[in-house]
Amino acid sequence: MNHDHDRLIHWARAYDLVNGLFGRRGKRLRETFADDLGVQAGDRVLDVGCGTGRLAMTFAERVAPTGTVAGVDAAAEMIERATSRARKQQVPVAFQVAFAQRLPFPNATFDAVACTLALHHVAEDDQQTAVQEMHRVLKPEGRLLIAEFDQGHGPHALPRWLRPSAPGHMAEKARQLVDAAGFTAVTSRPTNPSWLRTITARKEPKPVP
Repeated sequence: MNHDHDRLIHWARAYDLVNGLFGRRGKRLRETFADDLGVQAGDRVLDVGCGTGRLAMTFAERVAPTGTVAGVDAAAEMIERATSRARKQQVPVAFQVAFAQRLPFPNATFDAVACTLALHHVAEDDQQTAVQEMHRVLKPEGRLLIAEFDQGHGPHALPRWLRPSAPGHMAEKARQLVDAAGFTAVTSRPTNPSWLRTITARKEPKPVP
């Protein structure tokens, strides 16, 4: 599989600093993602495109003490910074370098999978494969959450400074990809900020013999 068209972010330190500027608002958004995904004690959770690990660490707080969290990102710089942060804060998350379209986990491993503001970085031709991989690693009835940019209109439009790198149609496309991958109970709704939309879904139950 050729990854030349994946749009990776290698400037992990600068990326982390920008995220840090959101302060409490960013923390509230991460908590909202955890709520929407239904993360709870004992869950096994995967964060796809985890960046510098902030959301994965929020999940880790929720699943403690018996659950586990894994985070993958295609950029080694992101994984290095995420691992360092988790170690310093003594939060148990297993981070590793991996591509969304080739997840290094067995079938039916996780209770929940998140992919926030990462799917649009995957090469367009591989985005369906990435969502199918999320479906594969989920247990039957496992939960999925994807957050992506939504164009919006008027005061709720995607900010001008984000438009060059954030396709405004991506939220709708993500929903179509989730439908095509065979997920059930697919829903889509805006968040705060309103130019960010979440898609939630479930993997179908295990067939009855």
